[in-house]
Amino acid sequence: MPLTDLRDEALRSACETAVLEALETMFFELTVAKAEVIGGSSQGARIGMANFGGSLTGALCVAVSDGCPRRMAAEFLGLEDDQVGEPQEQSMVAELANVLCGATMSRVEPSGHLRIEQPVLGAAPANCQGPWLMFPLANGSLEVTVYYGEPS
Repeated sequence: MPLTDLRDEALRSACETAVLEALETMFFELTVAKAEVIGGSSQGARIGMANFGGSLTGALCVAVSDGCPRRMAAEFLGLEDDQVGEPQEQSMVAELANVLCGATMSRVEPSGHLRIEQPVLGAAPANCQGPWLMFPLANGSLEVTVYYGEPS
């Protein structure tokens, strides 16, 4: 089954719009430069992956670079940075993967059926090694890749 990834202009546009909206509304964060396509996620980044099925099947991976998870979790939860620990940072990355998956794929397949599995944290699997969109932030970066295909 052929997969569609961020080389597809419509998917890249849907993903970019979803990320920019989520950054602004969930984290009060604006990018410091335009998003760019890169070959893979940053080393040391916190990675969350949301697999999905339904009308289309695939996954979205998000990588949050080292300087960002604590501050983003604090903004998301309405806390001070020093009130945020590892569990809150991990929860934020998982929730971000979930939100970005839903927001991106609902733009790609607006009348389709989407079922998102519980996001998982850890290293990006081999199938998330394609092109990524990198969004430069004040204290690091947020990177996203997504791919999908027809259900088998």
